[in-house]
Amino acid sequence: MTGHGGLGDDDSVHDDSEGVLDLARRACAERGLDPSGLRLIQHYSNAVIAVPAEDAVARVATGPHDQEQVGRSVRITRWLADHDYPTVAPLLDIEPVALNPDETVSFWRCLPQPDPAPEFDSADLARLLAHLHELPTPPVDLLPWQPLTSLEEALRRDDTAAVLSQAEHRWLRERVEEVRADLNDREWPLGEGLVHGDAWLGNLMASPGGPVIGDWDRVACGPREIDLVPTWHSTRRYGRDRGWTDRFTAIYGHDLARSPVYEHLMTMRDLAQLPGPLRRAPQSPTHERALRQRLGDLMAADTRSRWVAL
Repeated sequence: MTGHGGLGDDDSVHDDSEGVLDLARRACAERGLDPSGLRLIQHYSNAVIAVPAEDAVARVATGPHDQEQVGRSVRITRWLADHDYPTVAPLLDIEPVALNPDETVSFWRCLPQPDPAPEFDSADLARLLAHLHELPTPPVDLLPWQPLTSLEEALRRDDTAAVLSQAEHRWLRERVEEVRADLNDREWPLGEGLVHGDAWLGNLMASPGGPVIGDWDRVACGPREIDLVPTWHSTRRYGRDRGWTDRFTAIYGHDLARSPVYEHLMTMRDLAQLPGPLRRAPQSPTHERALRQRLGDLMAADTRSRWVAL
């Protein structure tokens, strides 16, 4: 389980490699795993650490997060793997380790990625999502989908709130509530069920059998359209051409742009692009510029401008 890339809302690499390596060592000790040769692979909102002695990787969630949701992601991927669904898979029967309320470590089978990374297409994502949305109801107690939880959490943090003016902070908090209320009033043509919750191209990885999908941190029971909107949003904000959504539609069988919920979801997805640059803005001028661009456009009600991908 390694690899990351594509267009979407991700954090750039953090610098606290020794800190997350120490968390992985402690979690290995808790589960009787050999920590020899631990190596940081990437550190975005979560850290991914190679555990070569176990042919595994450790995924370290830090900061405010739902520890029970980490357990749900492990249980749902076990169930998916049992149903031959193309997914990353947890390491055998190893359960996540909650080191404290802000630090949880889960262990996953290693899935080495080729170098250079493969160029996945929207059709690859469409195949995975069409398959996912056809599966039976899983025997896992999934939470109802709740939009914009990541942004809400970022707005609670003192370090991220400090990069916003009081007016911006207030506007964002009010906008989150407005968008949630609006989405709660919608009817969903595709129905509700198991959804990945963050289905963008950067969560695809290569495997010997073809692309698989990872990062199940936001798995939920919700409207299936939320797994489609990242593909359409990438054409509006990040420069994908019309063929990108056409190829997705041809495989999945639904054109989101023709749906009555389309613009409502695009508004939500715009806001969902803020937590990454917001968390990194205090240390990164690049992310602060991205935050200023995105937030400025949203407050000006500019729904069409092109954004810089991080």
